[in-house]
Amino acid sequence: MSQSIPNPRHLIFSYFVEGTGIAEVFRRVLSSYLISDGLLKLNRHDDAQLIEKLKETINLVYPKPISKITPDLEELRRNAYWRMFGYTIRNNNLFPKVRSYNSEFNKTFEAIMYEIFQIMLDKGIYIEKLGNPNALANLLIHLHQMLNNRKYNEIEDISVYWALAYERLLSLLDDDDLMQRRLNIRSEGRDRRLIELGEGLRVPVAKETLYMLQLAKHMEKFLTRVEETSWTTQLADSLAREEFFFKEISSAWYQITGKDFLAEAISSRRTVSHPRAARQTLPSLTP
Repeated sequence: MSQSIPNPRHLIFSYFVEGTGIAEVFRRVLSSYLISDGLLKLNRHDDAQLIEKLKETINLVYPKPISKITPDLEELRRNAYWRMFGYTIRNNNLFPKVRSYNSEFNKTFEAIMYEIFQIMLDKGIYIEKLGNPNALANLLIHLHQMLNNRKYNEIEDISVYWALAYERLLSLLDDDDLMQRRLNIRSEGRDRRLIELGEGLRVPVAKETLYMLQLAKHMEKFLTRVEETSWTTQLADSLAREEFFFKEISSAWYQITGKDFLAEAISSRRTVSHPRAARQTLPSLTP
């Protein structure tokens, strides 16, 4: 699993991409390629480049354990999600669960989003502001410490390896020759192609795939920034001014979980109450 790769990646990227069901869809495609010609019919003379691409993908995304004591590598990845975020992939709970998992990530993230939207709503208001940049800074410091203190042992290598592996699967969705000419997929866009492919193979794909792919990108950017920044009240206040970015995260989060950060922030203003503690609700990633 350990290999020298220049650019670090965040584990949250793989988590949301995996939640779409993409790994199981291409497991079916690639298994069929290896054992039959029912789905793909390729020959070395005409299709050498595509054959090599598929073989490289098989070895990268569906590898065997590297030693007798190494758990199944997919189980190891899901164990990492559990340790870092307290998250699981629905219908894939067979992995070593440890007691020292992160039980605070989700509620801390949602509390941060709540504070960000309160600061956004304070725009143009000069009295009775409910946004609290100091409270936001404290939450960001807490998340910064929480995540950095969990990068033990193989976590960073796992994050990089599987981000590259899932980028490879996503690139297959962009391959018009494979998708359109070989697999007869007519949809455009990664999310729609994955859903159509899953339907044809009778492999479940999340109907919220578009939003999961958005969160994979945005959450990786946000959490990387959280981990790399020494947060102050001024930096926290500046972060909350990036309205478009956080509205995109909020919109995608709502589509997946049903939790509306803006609605909660507005509701608290109607009662002029103190910010409520965000309850822990893990994203429902059911393909």
